[in-house]
Amino acid sequence: MLPPSLVTLCLTACVFASAFAERTFNITELIIPQVVPSSVTEIEIECRYDADFTILTWFKGPSEFLRYKPATVPSIQSFPVLGIGRIDVIHCGPTACRLRLGALTEEAGGLYRCDLERERPPHKFVTRTANMIVHSKEHRRPRLEGMAEEYEEGDEILAYCRGAPGSEMRWYVNAREMMEARGSDTFRRRSSRLIFLGIPPTVTIQCAEFRDGNLLGSVEVKARWKDVAFKMIAQQQGNSKLSGNKWSAPPMGTSNSRRHQYVAGLLRENRIFNEEGIEQIEEGKERVGHRDS
Repeated sequence: MLPPSLVTLCLTACVFASAFAERTFNITELIIPQVVPSSVTEIEIECRYDADFTILTWFKGPSEFLRYKPATVPSIQSFPVLGIGRIDVIHCGPTACRLRLGALTEEAGGLYRCDLERERPPHKFVTRTANMIVHSKEHRRPRLEGMAEEYEEGDEILAYCRGAPGSEMRWYVNAREMMEARGSDTFRRRSSRLIFLGIPPTVTIQCAEFRDGNLLGSVEVKARWKDVAFKMIAQQQGNSKLSGNKWSAPPMGTSNSRRHQYVAGLLRENRIFNEEGIEQIEEGKERVGHRDS
């Protein structure tokens, strides 16, 4: 039989272990102003929580604008987002993350989200959202010029960003910073299908204006992927709807015989151009290339 003191020690250890294992993982409060008057120049937002997390993320709509990972150096990263000219971290710690947002425009309004995640086992995730309306105020963001509406493989993407004197420009492609272009008011790179995302394929080029490490404003422009095969299918589909007939193969008397051969094959099989069409087209191009080589 165990001595009473040992039994008490075991029971105490079990209680503490149970309490630790059952610790809650939740967001206790998300503080976001519901309405921001046009006279207000900055606001504070806060996410409060009771959780053993490894990463906290702030979003406005689908765009991430701040990431807090306590175990990394630096532990905080911020990203430009439309409508928010400046992001200052007041405090991020084990119980709350509080931010100050400044130089707001009307586009700062929308759905804000705080995400908590524990990446190590056992994996846990919790999120909370709140909506904010920002009344119209003077627009403050840099000017982005030079982008074309469409690009194809190998085209040069060239853009210029104009901001206030003494500002530092930073460039982002699909929300990822291009470090080699930091500090330059010119962005230049070769177009590649790999950077065009979604359906229809598009790329987002964003210019952010910084001064003394603070974000003053940002602007973004989207461009489409230029693919002759997509256009021929879409055009043929439109013609078929007007005529009431099934698609017919396009004329073959052009210089790009490989692409026309494959598009004609699609049309003869009367396939429909939808989200699966991209994979079919890419696979078909490869098949035609193998046959011709």
